[in-house]
Amino acid sequence: MTAVDVDQAVRDTVSLVRIDSQNPGPLEGECARWVFDRLGQAGVERAIAPVTDARDNVVATVRGRGEGPRLVLLAHMDTVAIGDGWSVAPLDGLIRHGRIYGRGSADMKSGLAVAVNLLEVLAAGPPPRADVVLCATVDEEAGMAGAYAVAESGLLRADDQVLALEPTGLRLRLAQVGLRWLELEATGRMAHAGRAHLGVDANHVVAHIVDRLRERVATLPYRDELLGRPLFTCGTIAGGVGVNVVPPACIARLDLRFVPPMTADDVLAMVQAEAVAAMAVFPGAGVEVRALGPARPPVRAADDAHIVRRLRDGFRDVTGHVLESGGADGHEAYTDASMISTLTGSTSCTVFGPGSSDNAHTADEYVGISDLETAARVLERVVADW
Repeated sequence: MTAVDVDQAVRDTVSLVRIDSQNPGPLEGECARWVFDRLGQAGVERAIAPVTDARDNVVATVRGRGEGPRLVLLAHMDTVAIGDGWSVAPLDGLIRHGRIYGRGSADMKSGLAVAVNLLEVLAAGPPPRADVVLCATVDEEAGMAGAYAVAESGLLRADDQVLALEPTGLRLRLAQVGLRWLELEATGRMAHAGRAHLGVDANHVVAHIVDRLRERVATLPYRDELLGRPLFTCGTIAGGVGVNVVPPACIARLDLRFVPPMTADDVLAMVQAEAVAAMAVFPGAGVEVRALGPARPPVRAADDAHIVRRLRDGFRDVTGHVLESGGADGHEAYTDASMISTLTGSTSCTVFGPGSSDNAHTADEYVGISDLETAARVLERVVADW
């Protein structure tokens, strides 16, 4: 098969970075139109797959000869918020010192660009051994509505081999942590700050619970050989009505990443226990814990899954090195592949892609062009040897 044009993949990554697809924010509409048009120009069979609220997945297929299970590539089109602290323009797609900078460059518009260019090459040549399908999805950075739609649409088959091209530092993400998002709401009693003893400070209640959870998660006796330890982040806090008023209410949103043998129910029970304990420390306070989105259990691909074996072989053939797994390759992330594995029970869902997970969701996010090229060459080998 003809090789992917890496220069074109770089240009496409820059074009995608320049499309603002923050979630929440402008969302993926313009990005989906770009992907649909770009695949059309490449002669690839594609379709719009409505998800919700005018948010659409794009599904593209290059038909193969039926010599094996399908290869299904996942690439989400949304990014996290741009945020502060950038030293470069976050939507310019600046190329400097062999890197492409910008929001989404690593997570994961470079992976999307690699997939688009791979399908372009396959569509222009003889049919591959098996169908290659790209699902460009919406909402991965929030509720994963795009992955839900893929799983529920009937598109997937039992033997499909699913690969998310997320940033993994070109390592194999064989296992992925569990994820539970929770909303914590504390209510207190408003009072004048000069008479603070007459009120109940809801901000203090939430701060107390968050600090207790940080300590508790850090001392949990769980460690997985691939996934590491549980992690806790308090993503947002909002409370109070004025600097001179005892806050009557405060809401925090929590992100808890957990590993076996913990379950999503264990995580919820842990947070609820800290909430109950806080009400004893702050008489008159009320605390409610609510789930945000679905429970997302840990998942692991089978070592002998077809996609896993082909990735290992392809990586060795291209680089001369063993494809490493575990350690600093972003197992703590939860991806569309994780959600599809959870919803379908598949053990043939894994993650491999250009860029480092350390750069995802950060200021001055970037992807190395050499990563882009290696990922493209490995995928070419995977398809050729399918």
